[in-house]
Amino acid sequence: MTGVFEGVGTLQFTPDNKFAYIYSGEKGVNNVETTLFEFTNNSEYLEARFQLSSDSGSSDNIRSIITFNNTEVYSALYTEDNLKPWSDVLDLHMIIPPFTVVKFTATNITAINLRPHFAMLVAKVHGAIEQENLEAITDNNKWASK
Repeated sequence: MTGVFEGVGTLQFTPDNKFAYIYSGEKGVNNVETTLFEFTNNSEYLEARFQLSSDSGSSDNIRSIITFNNTEVYSALYTEDNLKPWSDVLDLHMIIPPFTVVKFTATNITAINLRPHFAMLVAKVHGAIEQENLEAITDNNKWASK
């Protein structure tokens, strides 16, 4: 965990390790499965909100997939009926367990041309050792008595 920015597409933590976020940057998505972001968390678990925005329009059908340790935990197909340009096609809340490889992909199954997509995750961090140590300093050493 770190409060130092390591770049787009990397899992970042706030300096107090209470929140984490990742932003994919703009990714062109066509009819080939495209990784929007991928990361592995450590001993913490994340109370996460996944978001996906797309500049897709008529005739587009977007499939988004989220996997934990190569196991699909979420999959959805968004059709032209529920897509608007730059709409948030996904707003999903999930708990991410410790030591999990998280991968978020998208495929525009009906378009061979690249369409811009943006993915983001924001999360509250729970159970991090560093976080507990910081809280011990500020909360009258509540962890020292355990």
